[in-house]
Amino acid sequence: MSLVELSAFLENFIKFYGAPMVANAMPVLINGSKPIDGGRQWIDGKRIFGDGKTWEGLTTGLLGGYVASLALSIYFNSASLIPVLLTASMAALLGDLTGSFIKRRLGLNRGDPAPPLDQLDFALFATLIYLAFGSLSISNDLGFIALSLAAIVLLHIATNYIAYVLKLKERPW
Repeated sequence: MSLVELSAFLENFIKFYGAPMVANAMPVLINGSKPIDGGRQWIDGKRIFGDGKTWEGLTTGLLGGYVASLALSIYFNSASLIPVLLTASMAALLGDLTGSFIKRRLGLNRGDPAPPLDQLDFALFATLIYLAFGSLSISNDLGFIALSLAAIVLLHIATNYIAYVLKLKERPW
């Protein structure tokens, strides 16, 4: 990959995945006390999402996604990016909730590792939004999407470890 190609990749990576990554990362900054599932259980007798998914975290994620969407739309000089990026940010949070739902069904506890689900749930949901909006296409952008998802896995591992060192997370994954 040439320097020009790397620069173009990084620009598009930030453009498409910056806001969803911010939305996904923000809830760790809040120690919420109001679980989204209200302590309720699914039909299998297990919690729906668990104590780690709170209304405070969801709100913080949405706010972070909104601010990041505005900042990126200003940086890329495109107001039309705001609804797409904001929708992708909301989808990222929904993806994270879906990941927690799946982990509870698998009998995993809060904080138990579930690679690659932990790293990709939010990014896959954001990618689906871009595909639905026509911002990305499988036929034209498959290489970009695959490289972006690989980069997200690496960034997710690194940022989780940093959050652990900063005592924002109980475990380094």
